[in-house]
Amino acid sequence: MEGEPLILVDSNGIMCRLFAQLSVKPESAARGLTEAPHALLPLSRADARRRQKDGWGVAWFVDGRPRVLKSSRPLYEEADRARRAGRRAVSRAVIGHVRAASNPKGLPMGRILGTVNSQPFSAGVWAFAHNGTLQIPDEVAARLGAQRRRLKSRSDSEVFFRQFLKFNAALGDPAEALAACVRETETLWRACRSRHRGKRAPYTGLNAVLSDGRSLHALSLYNGPLGRTRSLGRGVQRWGVMSLRAEPGRVVVASEDLDDGAWRRLPPGTLVSVLPEGRRLRVRLRRLGKGVRKQ
Repeated sequence: MEGEPLILVDSNGIMCRLFAQLSVKPESAARGLTEAPHALLPLSRADARRRQKDGWGVAWFVDGRPRVLKSSRPLYEEADRARRAGRRAVSRAVIGHVRAASNPKGLPMGRILGTVNSQPFSAGVWAFAHNGTLQIPDEVAARLGAQRRRLKSRSDSEVFFRQFLKFNAALGDPAEALAACVRETETLWRACRSRHRGKRAPYTGLNAVLSDGRSLHALSLYNGPLGRTRSLGRGVQRWGVMSLRAEPGRVVVASEDLDDGAWRRLPPGTLVSVLPEGRRLRVRLRRLGKGVRKQ
């Protein structure tokens, strides 16, 4: 029903949320972070039982490099700071994230919290945010090569980011690099699943958004359905099904519809690439190929 909060849950009863925006001219992150009806700020506090309380962050680009503001505190406790950050984060590409910490290795919570573990992550020209859990981060990290030494956090999401950077350097195509991440993770799972009893898949979700300041790329992929949410006048949106809105001069990808506009739901296994084309933005949608887990 219109005006009701979106409540999305995973197998642990909670999930992160994210959005990314690419526009033909610099715009702020304010709408996706704090102002839209289903922006990260109102969603983070929508349900007292399942709040995203483990940090938040926003990334934007200055002179071709990502600038990131992050916090380890709940977004809903830093509303004024978030509003200032949203207005400050002005560029053609912006990314926002609010965190409900995943813990696939069962570490003490104190080891997986803190600003270093908050998202978005950045390296070189790339900023990245992830929603879901990579259940086999050690196995993926063991294949990172030089990227393994650059891990700074204990977050499985940063392992996923470094995996993307490895494949993007080799392939030169961000969407193909995301697809390669999924294929490698599935291959590693087939070899190691006997060591992970109690886990039914190598990930609960690999929803991701990333940008180099000029382009925007995203992956919608989850092992659902694990929960449902009521959307703005559009019925039920399943957990993990990301949303895309394309309008003149702006494209937004988010973990759910941010408002009651013309959003397109992205089926699991959808790759999104948004590229500048003159004064317009071109959106390309692809589906993951063979060898990827069937939903």
